[in-house]
Amino acid sequence: MLPLSQRSVAEGAGCPCLRGKMGTKRRKHKKKGYLPMRLGLTEILLLAIIALLAFGPGVSRWMDRWSRRANVSRAEQARRRAAWEAERRARRELILRRFRIAGWGFMAALALALVYTLGFRPIEAAPQSYTLPAAAAQTAARTVTGTSALSLEGYLPPDCMAVQDGWLYLAARPEEGAGSALLRMREDGSGLDLVFAEERPITAFAFDGAGDIWYTVLTETGGALCRATHDEWGASTQQVVTQMDGRPLGCLTAVAAGADGVYFAEAAGFSLGTVEDTLRAELMGHTATGWVYVYDPTGRSVQRVLGGLAGASGLALSPEGDTLYAADLGSRCIWAVDSAARELTAGGKGCTLFAGQLPGYPGALAAGADGTVYAAYRWAEASWLESRAAQPGLRGVAARLPRSLQRGLFGSGEPLAQGYAPDGQLEEDYAGAAAGRALAVSGNRLYLPGDGENVVYFVF
Repeated sequence: MLPLSQRSVAEGAGCPCLRGKMGTKRRKHKKKGYLPMRLGLTEILLLAIIALLAFGPGVSRWMDRWSRRANVSRAEQARRRAAWEAERRARRELILRRFRIAGWGFMAALALALVYTLGFRPIEAAPQSYTLPAAAAQTAARTVTGTSALSLEGYLPPDCMAVQDGWLYLAARPEEGAGSALLRMREDGSGLDLVFAEERPITAFAFDGAGDIWYTVLTETGGALCRATHDEWGASTQQVVTQMDGRPLGCLTAVAAGADGVYFAEAAGFSLGTVEDTLRAELMGHTATGWVYVYDPTGRSVQRVLGGLAGASGLALSPEGDTLYAADLGSRCIWAVDSAARELTAGGKGCTLFAGQLPGYPGALAAGADGTVYAAYRWAEASWLESRAAQPGLRGVAARLPRSLQRGLFGSGEPLAQGYAPDGQLEEDYAGAAAGRALAVSGNRLYLPGDGENVVYFVF
């Protein structure tokens, strides 16, 4: 006989209703008993502790190794960076040191070059001490102002001029090109005509009794005295004198023709290529190596007339031809000598001071029919120069400056020109806008180069 529990089961198995209820109970019981385990906070903490205990030491060792390697890597990078920075600083310091050394070397070389250039560089006109001729200052009786102009279109203002037979002759350089052209025009500015052209700059000219033109030009070695014959059919030119005692002539600046021959002036015993540069160098150096010569066309000989000029810049003969006037640029005076005299020295025996203490440095001379001597001033008196007449070293610094800077040391002033009676008495001052490198006189007109493409003249 089955136990009660088994019987109940068996009975239930035999009864469909009971079997259904029993099966449902079993399924419900089975479903409740086998649900998944739910994890709470405690279980999660336990799992974390277990995982930490299981894997923590390994992770800690790995993290330690990674940290050490990272530290080593950072230290290596820092070391390399420090080494690179040190090397960069060392290179920078080396470069800067080299630049400093080069800079100091350059500055030292520049200073030495400057000292040599301004103090020891050889120059053509080594400055000499001098004293201006003693003379009393004069005041003109009247001043002439107001000018009229004659046009010279296509040409620069003339370098020299003269009046002959009612024509105004002038030597001017073309605005474009080289050389010079000897031009002529009527005194009213009409009839501008070309007499002849010269490949080299013409610095001065004069007419002799036969009407031939004697003129001076600049050459590669200095200067030359030339002769030109001209008529209505044209002109022919030839060089006459190019040297003196076997040496080339220097810069020639003036010509005057008389009965005894053709007088011409050598500004100094050197030439710097232009009249202006040569005269400026002689003005600062005062070497007193200028000469006046006379050429005898008949005997074809050259003789010395007057030496010791600190820039022979102008010549003029008296109307009778017996007195020769010579402008001494550096001494700011005009000397008068007998035109027949030879081998004289400025300020010496046979040489008379015609006018001294001029207000500027004479650049040209001309004599009127009444014996009046006219002087045009190339530059105004420079007090800075003459206050250092006894200090050649300081003047030597100025003489060694570039020529472009030297031009700013001298300027024009008033009066522009002056007229002196035959006895040396100052009569007239001329003031106006013109250049004092040339002049010509005719009747009551005094012609000078203008500032533009023209010639200006004063009426006195």
